[in-house]
Amino acid sequence: MRMKWQAVVALAAAATVVTGCTVTVGGSASPVPGQGPVTKVVDACSLLTPEQVDALGYQGAGRSVPGDKSRNQAAMCLWNSKDDAEMSSVLNVGMAVDISIDEYLAGAVPKSSPERIGGFSWTQYASILAGDCSLYTVLGEKSFAYVSVSGTDLAKSCALAKPAIPQVASHLPGGQDAPQITPSTSAKPEPGGPLLSVDPCTLMKPEQLAQLKNISPSGEKTVSNVVPNSSYCLWDDTDGNDGQKAFEVWVGPSTPVADWPGTTDVQPTETVDVGGKKWGVFPNMGGLRATCGATLPITDTSSVQVVSGFIGDDTKTCDVVKQGLPLVTANLPG
Repeated sequence: MRMKWQAVVALAAAATVVTGCTVTVGGSASPVPGQGPVTKVVDACSLLTPEQVDALGYQGAGRSVPGDKSRNQAAMCLWNSKDDAEMSSVLNVGMAVDISIDEYLAGAVPKSSPERIGGFSWTQYASILAGDCSLYTVLGEKSFAYVSVSGTDLAKSCALAKPAIPQVASHLPGGQDAPQITPSTSAKPEPGGPLLSVDPCTLMKPEQLAQLKNISPSGEKTVSNVVPNSSYCLWDDTDGNDGQKAFEVWVGPSTPVADWPGTTDVQPTETVDVGGKKWGVFPNMGGLRATCGATLPITDTSSVQVVSGFIGDDTKTCDVVKQGLPLVTANLPG
């Protein structure tokens, strides 16, 4: 199963361990005789306190991912935005203590001039994700930290990343005290309407799936951790690593049609009318080549989307999505 859409919005991040205003790493200063050097362990999730996470508009303890020098991976911690956030996003905070920033970024291009925040110089670098805003600071020859927000709109992601930087910087050695945060409040609609009890796997029947080339008849439902209150059903492709991609149907009981990742402030390239219901089609959805999405409003505050794609032939990117639209439409409530 390849390139699930929900994974796209959550790529990127990193972080560190702190006590008060100092970064803490595991291990002793010298190796035990007869053994190799001690590996420094960085706990990225402690770069923000629970109170800071909450005030910035995110929730939970954060998902920690350890660093791995052999894979050129910095330690990272990821938090999902609160359910009432205006834009669904993922906050990523990361830090490395044994990788240089040049090794890590591998030629990524700066998108901004350095900006002094929290006692450090931060530079935004280009990302492969259209809605990802990532800013980095060099701490030493083999050490750096970064703050990243991945959402559906680059400008909005940067507007969310900037307030998080001084909070993170306050926990780095030599960082300035964190300013007080004024939490923003922007309520999203409550789940409701005709989609509230819809299982996305019921929006395609087995006999309908048989009409889609190289798509498995067996689907799997998953609750999204990126788009609040939404779920999707994924039917895997059957033709290997290239060619047809998996077919996904998403249900958003509290997701306005313009809030799906990759559609915010973007106009569809075409409209497909199915019995009076108008689907907006987005080739290269979210800036991802070989990925196509189509969205349909159900009410002002709820919608559905279909996502698939094709690897190796750009002319076929939206073929299966368009074939599936009348099939999904026939199964919608009402």
